[in-house]
Amino acid sequence: MNKILLLLMLQLQLLVAPLSANCPIYLTISLTGKSLHDTCLEINWGPDCFAPPEWIGIYREDPSVSSLAPEVHLAGIQNRTGKRLTPFKLGKLHFPGGWQREEAEHSSSVTSYSKGKCLNYYVASYNGTELLTIDCLKIQPNWMAHLKEAAQLPLKQLFLPGTHASGTYVDTYSKTKSSDVQNYLVAQHFDVWSQLVFGIRYLDLSVGAKVYRNKNTDKRKSDADQFWIVNEHQFVNPLIGVLRDVRRFVELSKEVVVLDFSSFPLGFYKHPDVYSSLFQLIRQELGDVAYKRNVSSNEHCADRSYEDLRLAGGHVLLLFPTQELPHPDNESALLCTPWQRFSTSYMNISQTLDYMRLLFRKKKDSPVQDDGWIFLARMSFEHAYNTRRKFQPAKERAELVNPKVNLWLTGPWGFNANVVAMDFFSNTNLIDLAINVNAHKAYLASTKNFTNIEIPVR
Repeated sequence: MNKILLLLMLQLQLLVAPLSANCPIYLTISLTGKSLHDTCLEINWGPDCFAPPEWIGIYREDPSVSSLAPEVHLAGIQNRTGKRLTPFKLGKLHFPGGWQREEAEHSSSVTSYSKGKCLNYYVASYNGTELLTIDCLKIQPNWMAHLKEAAQLPLKQLFLPGTHASGTYVDTYSKTKSSDVQNYLVAQHFDVWSQLVFGIRYLDLSVGAKVYRNKNTDKRKSDADQFWIVNEHQFVNPLIGVLRDVRRFVELSKEVVVLDFSSFPLGFYKHPDVYSSLFQLIRQELGDVAYKRNVSSNEHCADRSYEDLRLAGGHVLLLFPTQELPHPDNESALLCTPWQRFSTSYMNISQTLDYMRLLFRKKKDSPVQDDGWIFLARMSFEHAYNTRRKFQPAKERAELVNPKVNLWLTGPWGFNANVVAMDFFSNTNLIDLAINVNAHKAYLASTKNFTNIEIPVR
């Protein structure tokens, strides 16, 4: 028997064990509650839980080193895949290791976490008193840097967890009295800084311009105040805060973030000067940390690896439709050609499954082949209204779509994923899934040059 081959197979089995455990258990943040503080935690199990545990508990401390009783006790699990909303509220989160935004703004160093850092919310499964599995709600601000072999792979081959309408959040719901803003414009629980600290590496930005002239000075509003994040054709948050969060995060983490300027629905039409003003703002805020592509070779940024970007000192990959910019801005080395985008906006669950089958199998008839691509797992407000004849809030749409897509990606399709972006990503384990898939890809990359040597057994 080939002992070397057997050893490699054993290592591979150990590596992918988290993806195929008998009954994986994990925590997510539900989409209940008017504010994030009031939102409850959810217990999730599966997929394909072949041997359900007798009971599951949620703890404030690591139950493997603590004798505290569980805050929540859940028994009687019979389904092979499922989730259960608990009454355990999230409360106010504090990121350790200097990753709290207020601390990071005035700090020159933060703690690097090779395997993430738990936030004092643990979930464990048991048979009687026997501890079977343990997991936690965690931040993962450095996960890319610790996938050594994956750092050599082109970005188009990595699974990058992302968010759709990334800048549409509300810092304090009590300051926002409009139910329309809370229900239909907000698409994320967390601000961009927090998304990145949790492990998100792709941000989708739809930008609008509040272009007007001051009657007294006849000068345009400053660029920093002019550009806003837009959702459903409404202004939500200033863009400048998002850009500065991205810059500060990559300066401290040295991770790669893909920043996709995907659409410009307000204030840009037939105004190339507005596009130029936006580009100047982006260059001002991110020029020092953005990747500069090789313009002369017409380089595709998706072909570059994390290591390429790190060595070049460019940790932000800017996707921007350069055809909208006048010359010479449209030839800037800071801007990369947009990747292919595929959305489930106007699909029901059955159609979404069929569409994912077409995309993620990468067969000859698939529009996805050998380039960077983005899968937007979302349902539009318009489609939700047309099919249900009611105003369905964004959280309800994400509650319907996200768990299904997350489940389907835990199978073979996940290994063909590039960017997967969601509204309210926090009700899934998208980031853990992406990390596990990338670890598997890194392992395969590290062993592809091994030679099988037949060693006879005596």
